[in-house]
Amino acid sequence: MDKTELLGKLAFEQFKTQSDYLADKIKQMITSEEFEDGFVFPNENEFCKILNVSRGTLRDAYKKLDTQGFIERTKQGTYVKCKETIAMQGNFSASLELATKQEMVEFISAFEPEAACLAAQKIDEEGIRQLESLMIECELNAEDPAALNTANYNFHEFIRIQAKNNLVISALTAYYDIFNKHIIDTIYYLLKERVGSFRDNALEQHRELVEAFKARDGEKARKIAYEHLQADLEMYAKLRK
Repeated sequence: MDKTELLGKLAFEQFKTQSDYLADKIKQMITSEEFEDGFVFPNENEFCKILNVSRGTLRDAYKKLDTQGFIERTKQGTYVKCKETIAMQGNFSASLELATKQEMVEFISAFEPEAACLAAQKIDEEGIRQLESLMIECELNAEDPAALNTANYNFHEFIRIQAKNNLVISALTAYYDIFNKHIIDTIYYLLKERVGSFRDNALEQHRELVEAFKARDGEKARKIAYEHLQADLEMYAKLRK
């Protein structure tokens, strides 16, 4: 795709303000890597003519993208910021949107089991009762994929909250929606009626996790959480072959 055709994909539609639409569209094309790291946008006059917008509209869009951390504006021009630069600047939100599948897998493999370990050490009796109730809710909805997905989300969200560490909660909550969409939803969609064995094993691991929490055994909770996660990732990899 040549540069003119690529830039033509920014044509306006829908009912957002022009600057918001333009910023969102450029971001979408950055996260999908249509605009690669270091891509240099045309000078303002040329770009405004291509898009048929005012300089004010373009600058407002650039301002939004600059604030979000996706672009760099210099006297020499405006370009897509490199992923490594975004990461080194500590912009977790932008890095999350730019993450590859492999980066997602490595991230959750490192942090989710640790959250379970912390939670098992910190949870109180009321927390145990609530966690057990959420586990049972998963089991009661085993035959309803949509309801089970919601119940499973609530179960793991509660464990993250019990870690009682706002940095852990924030990072994993920001990530988990993407993981759920790209990994868990894909597994259930591709398995369809063959999901039974995978689902039953996952629910059994939920019970093992609850028992580790009752024992306040952080190391066991970490091990089970890791195995639970790896089962998801291995099934996903198998189905995508």
